[in-house]
Amino acid sequence: MQYTFQLLRILKSNLEKMQTLLSYGDGESAVKISFQNERILSLLEKYKEPSGKLDVTQQALVSDCLILQEDCDKKLQSITSEYKKELNNHMIKRQLLEHLENVNSICLQIIILCRNY
Repeated sequence: MQYTFQLLRILKSNLEKMQTLLSYGDGESAVKISFQNERILSLLEKYKEPSGKLDVTQQALVSDCLILQEDCDKKLQSITSEYKKELNNHMIKRQLLEHLENVNSICLQIIILCRNY
């Protein structure tokens, strides 16, 4: 029972850290913490009470964790969307530069051909 309480407190603390990191836009660090949370969740599953019942304090921690997790999920989705936009912009710029290089190369070849005539 005490072990479950400690795991829930660690989980809540991790989610609060994630929330803070995500508020600064640091999705990478937040995801690293989420991997730690997955291990904590598997430990909670492994050591859950046979009756499956939680005391009032544990229920409150679980409720807090669910609220924090929802908030973190929303922020992660927003950051992921921004990353995708940045990646798309970068890819478009790269394609445009490649196209311009090709056009410049063709123009140079035309100039060289015109000089030869």
